[in-house]
Amino acid sequence: MKLSEISERISESLTRELDYSEDKKEIVTYGIETALLTVLGFLAIIALAFLFNAVVPAIIAALFGGVLRRLSGGAHFDTPLKCLTFGAVVYALIGVAAKELLKYELYSTTLAVVILLIALIVMVILAPVDCEAKPIHSRVLKRNLKISSVAFVLLTMGIILFSGNTVLNTSAVLGVFYQTMTLLPVFNNKKKEG
Repeated sequence: MKLSEISERISESLTRELDYSEDKKEIVTYGIETALLTVLGFLAIIALAFLFNAVVPAIIAALFGGVLRRLSGGAHFDTPLKCLTFGAVVYALIGVAAKELLKYELYSTTLAVVILLIALIVMVILAPVDCEAKPIHSRVLKRNLKISSVAFVLLTMGIILFSGNTVLNTSAVLGVFYQTMTLLPVFNNKKKEG
């Protein structure tokens, strides 16, 4: 059974009791599907990261990257399952990369700040990046998402400057860096029909 079918069944059961209109049912269905995808994605990241003994850095990277993704947008796959699978693999590998960087004492606050400054520039220039499935039409929303993206990168910079926790710092910077890469035009070059 597909995730969308599960979401529809749950939504139908909930909205029947509440006597919701079709529009409200659609909103509830979308919310349920999004919540299920989030939970499944998080569990997939944990499961894969567990195999590599990199759960903590993978979770930290996924949290920082995931929050920035909500604000900045970025490259999308054509199905949620592809996105979930790719994201789980990438964040598990980021967890492994963070562990390896720390194992060989390759963490540098200076390098982390440089990476975040690059991310900041990318946010100022490119964020938010929408997709064909969910275009952003409102200028106000675009401006607010850009400001929020920039603020989140600055917040991350503040955290790494004042935190002595190298696992947190390394993982957070790698999560932000990965999400920043998804904004680049090379990953968002699909022509819009117009």
